[in-house]
Amino acid sequence: MIGGGLAGSALATLMAEDGISVTLYDAAEPFESRWTRGMQTAPQSQKVAEPEIFYDPEGLVQDFFARFPEMPDKLVRSAHGILGLKRGRRKPAIITLDHGLAYALITRRTGLMLQAITAFGLWQKRYASEDNRVELPKGMESPTEVIREEDLQKSGTYHRDGLAVLAEVLFSMPAHRCSNALLGRILLPKAKSVFSRSHAPVFSAIDPIILNDIALPALRDRFVTAGGVIMAHAQLGDIDSTSEYATDLLFGEDTQIVVKPEDAVVLALHPKQLCDAVPDIGFAPAPARRQTMVFEMRRQFAEPRCLFTSDDLVRAIYCSRRHIQVNLNSNVHLSSDTTPDQFAYRIWQRCTWLCDQYLNVDLGVRSENAKGIDCPNFSFVDAEAPFPELTPGLAALRHRLQPPWKNLFLCGDSFPADYAPGPAALFASVKQVRRQLQTFFAS
Repeated sequence: MIGGGLAGSALATLMAEDGISVTLYDAAEPFESRWTRGMQTAPQSQKVAEPEIFYDPEGLVQDFFARFPEMPDKLVRSAHGILGLKRGRRKPAIITLDHGLAYALITRRTGLMLQAITAFGLWQKRYASEDNRVELPKGMESPTEVIREEDLQKSGTYHRDGLAVLAEVLFSMPAHRCSNALLGRILLPKAKSVFSRSHAPVFSAIDPIILNDIALPALRDRFVTAGGVIMAHAQLGDIDSTSEYATDLLFGEDTQIVVKPEDAVVLALHPKQLCDAVPDIGFAPAPARRQTMVFEMRRQFAEPRCLFTSDDLVRAIYCSRRHIQVNLNSNVHLSSDTTPDQFAYRIWQRCTWLCDQYLNVDLGVRSENAKGIDCPNFSFVDAEAPFPELTPGLAALRHRLQPPWKNLFLCGDSFPADYAPGPAALFASVKQVRRQLQTFFAS
């Protein structure tokens, strides 16, 4: 097993408990998560990490951790998601996403004909060309583009706004770079799901601090108890073979391992490292960065909630613990003539209005403004998104990726075709590769 992040650690533990001899290699320390790369330390030394609020209608993440009784129940919990949309001067529309994205967007339309057209449009996206991109509504274009007043007055559709916002939030990149085909498969994995309504919440939240501090150490103990071997600080070189099987693993400059045909090699790697190790696969990851601000609150939120908006400054707001974490619009940048305090105040004002409009949350009573400025203590986080996507064209084709050797398997959030990169995709991949490995060893 190459890669000791959550995907590699989870799969390695399951395989070890299946009775397979497993050695886990990682360039750093295994059993750590990429979710806390942007973690900051607040003035009171309270950890801050953006909650991962994700779409998981099948409950894959909760099902995985439920098999380990030592994992805290509050590691994964239901999260309330709202899509807030506004066209020009029209009154904002509020769509609650607890019953599914496709269902919410379809039932928002008035009349059976419009609902049927919307449903057909969503279903059609699943089969769009890989070069077909999510269409942007007015107000989400490049800031250098001039938007005419008459364009802002056009009625437009909430449907288009909703898809653009969802694409940008789910993929942590500008919406116009996202593939319609991938977004369509996420919204509608199957044709019958167009009008399906699940009564269980389809959004969940995972706490990255509990994950790193409690869950992964518990997973490590299970792995070692089952006989797993950990090789930390093993820098992966290239993988080579002259047959149908991977036969060579090179670590750094001086450690080489000969792999037998009956041995399996699993790569649970970030897409960039995967491409470096196996250039035969021939794809590259797209850049995925999250420009995020964190505001410190005085009162704690009882449950994690999220708001996705088509605002020109703010793309998503996460309420978690004693903090508000704000994902900024990908087009927003701190101008040279604006101080960080002025920029933070501007973002805080917008967040206050948005939370009042959409979440019915009064941030004023929860906040304690920092001395000398009109907004709470804040910090900037410009970190790599925890789940980077492949390049938009290849994202639509990732279900066709084939490892070049029979005993090489790919595991991670970037590979399941019907899931957005994220926790649900990660555990779907773990489940799939576990079945593949069982078949491989059985033969």
